[in-house]
Amino acid sequence: MARSRHARCALPLLLLSHSRASLSASSSPNNGSDCSLFAVNGSSSAAAAYFTHYRFYDFRNISDPQPPPAGASSGLTASHTTNDSSWHLDWSARDQAKGAANRKSIPVDYLPENIFVEKSNESSAEYSSYLTLATSRLKNDTQSAAEIDFTPSSDVVYISLRVLARVSGAAGAVAGIFTYNSDVSESDIEILTQDPDSQVRYSTQPTTDPETGAPITGATVNATIPSDNWHAWNVHRLDWLPGQVASWADGSRLHTSTVNVQNGTAGSRVILDMWSNGGSFSGDMDVGGRAVMDVQWIEMAFNVSGGSVGQGGTVCDIDKVVGSPAPVADSGGASISPGWEAVALICFGVLASLWFC
Repeated sequence: MARSRHARCALPLLLLSHSRASLSASSSPNNGSDCSLFAVNGSSSAAAAYFTHYRFYDFRNISDPQPPPAGASSGLTASHTTNDSSWHLDWSARDQAKGAANRKSIPVDYLPENIFVEKSNESSAEYSSYLTLATSRLKNDTQSAAEIDFTPSSDVVYISLRVLARVSGAAGAVAGIFTYNSDVSESDIEILTQDPDSQVRYSTQPTTDPETGAPITGATVNATIPSDNWHAWNVHRLDWLPGQVASWADGSRLHTSTVNVQNGTAGSRVILDMWSNGGSFSGDMDVGGRAVMDVQWIEMAFNVSGGSVGQGGTVCDIDKVVGSPAPVADSGGASISPGWEAVALICFGVLASLWFC
């Protein structure tokens, strides 16, 4: 699903010299509206990663699953959270018929009706609904599939993306959580329903040599997630940072890749999908088969191409409480001002170019 891209100047990712051990969140979580920067943990052994934008989409208790009236999305405001049907304004459903890629695959139809908020029939105090992306093998030998794209920006440059999801259904499907610039510039979390229940695949594209077809060492890994079960609810996390992509499950960092990492000179889309094409990678789903990815929430801290970072302000930690960035304080209890209290390494994608503030 190649999409044409235009290289642009990338927004810097701030890597502050404060150790994560020296930072503590305040006891007053919020929706991020008072935050200037958003901090994430575990991005480096010595430094925390900071981002300028934050989003939280909560599908756990949506009383009215119908789409809202047409209107403006959240755009590129610094912070935005939803817990109702207004999530539609920031995510577009792919509506496209895609022909068979080769003789060993089948056509795929991406349809908006395969994406919906489903009321839960489970007994849980945590959620009464969730977002579902579904894929089915049809009698006419085509695959009906689902994809949602984050629309406020198609030029995301560096991100910490977290999704609380579970996958179930027939063998022969792929659940994807990924950033996408092109078929050779992509970072993936993929759950294949033909794989063992404990296995998740982490990749940075391309995974094979375009000329020889030989596997590229380090470009993909099959990891065992802590729960040993992708049918259960797991927090899947992808951190795309300068020079590395880190993949996590349920708070455990399972893989870090430095192979084929996007350099930040061009932005990417943020995408979730559920698909199959009958090929060797996805597997061939039986006719009448169906598989789904259910999502309780999506959380994102990210930068965008061509943006700017102001001086000072409030840094908020997104790791203390899901969906509630909390102001970070140093040992003296004051908010950190990145412009003067911390030494920032400003990385413009190409790591050879550094400015010290």
